[in-house]
Parts: sequence; C-alpha cells; structure tokens
Amino acid sequence: MSRRRLHSEEAENSERWLLTYSDMITLLLALFVVLFAMSSISVRKFDEFKTGLLQTFSQMQLQSVEHGGRGLLQHSSLITHPGLTPGPPQLSIPEPGAGTPSATEIAQQVVQALASQGLSQDAQVVVERRGVVVRILSDKVFFATDSAALGPVGDAVVDTVARVLRAIPNDIAVEGYTDSAPIVGGPYSSNFELSAVRAVTVLERLWKVDGINPNRLSATGFGATHPLVPNTSPQNMAMNRRVDIVILNSTSTTDNRI
Repeated sequence: MSRRRLHSEEAENSERWLLTYSDMITLLLALFVVLFAMSSISVRKFDEFKTGLLQTFSQMQLQSVEHGGRGLLQHSSLITHPGLTPGPPQLSIPEPGAGTPSATEIAQQVVQALASQGLSQDAQVVVERRGVVVRILSDKVFFATDSAALGPVGDAVVDTVARVLRAIPNDIAVEGYTDSAPIVGGPYSSNFELSAVRAVTVLERLWKVDGINPNRLSATGFGATHPLVPNTSPQNMAMNRRVDIVILNSTSTTDNRI
C-alpha cells in the first residue's frame, strides 16, 4: 500500500467524528425548536411545524442512507404516532352523542316547558360544563322550614322538567342544599341530612310519579356547602335553600362542578 493511499484513509477516518457531531447538533436544535413550538397555544402552527419537521427528518434520513448511515428516523422516539394533539385545555361543553340534543338545546326545551306552565319565575335554568342545571329557586313554594316535603308548585316544576327528561337518555343528578342556619330540633340532625332527604324526595317523584328510569337517577345532599351567594341576609339564605336537577353530559360525573 502506498504511503499516499494510507495517508488518505487516515485523514478520512479522522473526520468521521464530524458526522456524529453534526447529528448531535441537529438533534439538539430539533429539541429546542420542539420545546419552543409546544409552548405556543396555536395548535394550527404546531401542526404545521410538526409536518415540516417530519419532512425535514425524512430528507435527512434519505441523505444518511445514501451515505451508508442509519438515519435519524430509525429511532422510534422520532417516528410519528397517533395520539392527542397538544393544545390548551378545553372547557367547552362536550359534544353530545348521536341523536342526543346538546346542552343548549336541552336548556331551551326546559325553559319552554316551564314557560308553557307559567313556572318561569319558580326555576332557573343554567348551562354549566357538566350539563344543564334546573335550579328550584324559592323554598317558599317547595319546602316549609326544616321540611323535606314538596309543595304543589314544587310538584308542578318537577313534573314539567320530567317531560323533557323522558325524551333524552342523559343521567340526572339531584342535589339538595340548605342555608348556613343550624338545625335546632325537628326530625333532622343536620343540614346535610335535610338537604339529602330533600334531594331524595325530588328523585322519588321523578321516578315513582313521572316514570324516569331510576338507573338514570342519583341524589346527593350538600348541606350548607356550595352556597350561591353569601348567607348574609334572609334573601340570600332563601336563594341558597334549593334543589338542583342536573341533566348531565354523557362524560360528566356528579362531582364535576364549577
């Protein structure tokens, strides 16, 4: 072997580290660019970047293969795979299933049903993340003080809401609440017990009188927790004494509150 040929091979071998070094620099650059892209809240820009990055790596793989290398995309961590696209948390109401009306449509149906019976002033309809909340407003027309019995107007409100519930498959959570005044005497030992019995009273009317499948129903007593307004006046305390009929979204749970 001639001295010139040996010298040429040694020079070529001594420069092979440049390939490894350039691959490392490229990977570091890609890492920082990915971190920067993920900090952006624009999903569209991130998707555009991801597509461009994969195309670039694909070209680098072809070039590396042509030169006898393994290529960057040989590593499974750089191969695209199905999954969730990174982005900001979604707080919108989940989409309903096929044939199921949306939360807004259900709320409109309840509002129209209450209005047709002249009960618009006796209940409030609110759309929350977890579903549609039909809030029984005044205990003067539903419950006497420290009582869990429904009054005539309360019966009418529950029966009217039930007509909408029969036409949809959603589960229903019935939630009872009280004000912060302590219970003194009577059949109930605490506000928690009173609120739970009130919720069960509404649940049983939905089931036994209005024919709602009991497998769709649940009842919870929250006592004086989760007040709508501070218990600082008789008017506010009356607002906090309530029963909510919650028409849940399909992906909601009874503790998914806002």
